[in-house]
Amino acid sequence: MSSETQPSEPETPTQSPLFRAVESDRYGRQAGICKYEELTGRSLIVFYGKIDHSIIAPFADAVGEAQQEKPLDLMLTSPGGDAETAVRLARMCHAERQDFRVIVPDTAASAATLLALAAESVVMSNSSALGPIDPQVPMATRQAYIPAKDIVEIVDDLEKRTTNNPVALELYAALLADIDAVIYQIAKAAIRRTRELVPEVLSLRQTPPSAEETDRIAKALQSHAMHSATIGYDQAKSLGIPAAYLSPQSPEWNALWRLHTFYVVLLGLRFVETLIEGRRVSFRFSPDAL
Repeated sequence: MSSETQPSEPETPTQSPLFRAVESDRYGRQAGICKYEELTGRSLIVFYGKIDHSIIAPFADAVGEAQQEKPLDLMLTSPGGDAETAVRLARMCHAERQDFRVIVPDTAASAATLLALAAESVVMSNSSALGPIDPQVPMATRQAYIPAKDIVEIVDDLEKRTTNNPVALELYAALLADIDAVIYQIAKAAIRRTRELVPEVLSLRQTPPSAEETDRIAKALQSHAMHSATIGYDQAKSLGIPAAYLSPQSPEWNALWRLHTFYVVLLGLRFVETLIEGRRVSFRFSPDAL
């Protein structure tokens, strides 16, 4: 038998023994959540997946079931998603909580970075990476999301080129046939709205940054230089993000990383499913399934 201290299990559920056996992996993850909570004295919610409107009810349930008398930690692994939903999640986490942290074991990009900005601190280690706050626009013809900034730059470049060489208009127009005026305006609106959301989430902190610092953070995270960047701990600090470093060898990070690996093995890194868990809740579903 291992000499390591075994994590205490959550309360024994009222389900049948067979159900518990089928769901043993889930209870194992929740035991890991309980172990972390006992170690730190903080409540923990795990969010693994894309941020979209379908997660609102499960996430609200998880926040409501977290121990209200304790500070809240959100372990966040996400490629991003809907920025408006990210702001709603941030408000939920701050409601009646004076101490809210985001923990990034791996990647929290785009809308997930926006959510992290609302935290009093962003806990990071050597494997952690934030990303630029880069709104995406759905392109049905390509069955993909395209950065709004790219769409605006492509259309603006086309306008400059054809002004100087009207004969080239037909050629360039054919190359960009799937970007119409509506898509262009949606992209511009998405960029404008994102510029408004950064100050909004920063204002949720107990001690918000100054207006000057807020403007600096917003511009840095939306600059062209940040377009495909990954932001580690040192750069996050230099940008004014309240990052806190944990050594990979620390007991707290070790408990978090052990827990994180369960989700990596279970769901992989393609983010085709979303999982939200706490000591009393567990939701696994495909985006837009709810």
